[in-house]
Amino acid sequence: MRVLVLGLINSQWTFQFTKTFLQNNNHEVWMVKRGNDNESRKWISQYRQIGVNFIDCTKIVATMKEVKVQRNFWLEMYAHLAQLKEIVGKGRFDIIHVHYMDLQDVKYAPILKYLTGSKLVYSYWGSDLFRVNKKQLNSRGMIVRQADFITFDNRDLELKFKEIYAWAHKIPSKTILFGLPVLDIIRDRRKQITDEKIREEWKVPKDKQVVAIGYSATDAHQHIKVLKRIEKLDPETRDRLFIVLQMTYGGTAQYIKRVTAAAEKTGCEYRVIRNYLTDEEVADLRIMTDIYINAQTTDAFSGSVCENLFAGTILINAKWLCYQEFKDHDFQYLEFKNMGEIDQLIKLAMGTGIDVSKNKSLVWQLRSWECCEPKWQRIYQSLI
Repeated sequence: MRVLVLGLINSQWTFQFTKTFLQNNNHEVWMVKRGNDNESRKWISQYRQIGVNFIDCTKIVATMKEVKVQRNFWLEMYAHLAQLKEIVGKGRFDIIHVHYMDLQDVKYAPILKYLTGSKLVYSYWGSDLFRVNKKQLNSRGMIVRQADFITFDNRDLELKFKEIYAWAHKIPSKTILFGLPVLDIIRDRRKQITDEKIREEWKVPKDKQVVAIGYSATDAHQHIKVLKRIEKLDPETRDRLFIVLQMTYGGTAQYIKRVTAAAEKTGCEYRVIRNYLTDEEVADLRIMTDIYINAQTTDAFSGSVCENLFAGTILINAKWLCYQEFKDHDFQYLEFKNMGEIDQLIKLAMGTGIDVSKNKSLVWQLRSWECCEPKWQRIYQSLI
């Protein structure tokens, strides 16, 4: 099939979807070339290496953000028309697939659908419904009604969508998750090397229990509140802990400094990870983590949570993060209703713990590309 991918292309999620599903199934992939900064050029280069075709934009389209700032209505209209002309000039697409509900592409997609005779797929990501105001939801809903199929990357999103829009049942939709390439790496890594050797490479003492808090530097992970509970543990327990804070993106320098100070105050050994991690390094981090504390204020069924579950980590999860996947499947984990329970749950996890062996197969069924790829292919085939 000939597929035009719109939306957030500067993302590992879109890249892995393109590489693992679209390219592996020999679909001809097109994207719109936007941005000339170093970050955009890096992504475009990576896509070109796997065979993606790019539609070049005129200068007015490339500088559209500046046009909007100037609030020049006619120049903005000209920019939009020029953008559409460039895309339509490439001929008919079988499917237009919008990843992440960026307003610009959400608006373009239905117009392109009718101009090129394509089928239109919108894929909602975690924050697309939960962190958008009511006015935006209403205006985008009018456009999204033109879709031929809608997907969601977790069940909570699908339920929220059907709650918001009374017409939702009229459009075919499905929760279909993105595969996680780290799962394959964790599986292969454990065949190649022992867990003890991985700890040795990361310079983590053998006698320590590794506790990871969150997966980014965003304050929504509530690192400081969790660290304050760890600080209340008795000295003997704290001496057995090694805290890992993966803060490779998000947040501010000031917040990271505060979190580091809070980690220091616990008296535990700790490591703050600031550098970008490869998938292989992420896999190693998941394997050596004994306990993962997920205290985010809001969250979808994130990849990091799944990776930890697959690696056999004991998850200590906030009750308010009531993932629909946890209701639909028999995942084993510990749960806290308030922050005051975290320290006792850590002691429980370090002691008798719980049997988390079945989590591995559940995650593989839900989040491996081996299981996700055929589901995406069936959706595409149903549209053609």
